[in-house]
Amino acid sequence: MIIMAVRLDKYLANAGVGTRSEVKKLIRSGRVFLNGVTVKRPEEKVFEDSRVVVDGSMVFQKGFEYFMLNKPSGVVSATQDSVDKTVVDLITCPHSRELFPVGRLDKDTEGLLLLTN
Repeated sequence: MIIMAVRLDKYLANAGVGTRSEVKKLIRSGRVFLNGVTVKRPEEKVFEDSRVVVDGSMVFQKGFEYFMLNKPSGVVSATQDSVDKTVVDLITCPHSRELFPVGRLDKDTEGLLLLTN
């Protein structure tokens, strides 16, 4: 059996709590609990069965999501564009702004495009 562990700061950043530097400040300020104990070291290890709480709220690791999109012509393979519609604009899930395209297709090209978080 392989036991996987991840650093606390990486776990919190991946869960969307903040950037790595922001979550390090949270940890060092004593606002993070790991298995009921206050931790102040960002390098503390989080295991699959660990309970992580920040400011009284339980934090859960986000899983990876994958979307297949039939990109139409005229849409750019980008996350943001001030002129053209983007592939992210076509996704209507609540957290679509966390997605990004895997690879790219030219604006005038249509076809399969993968997006993930």
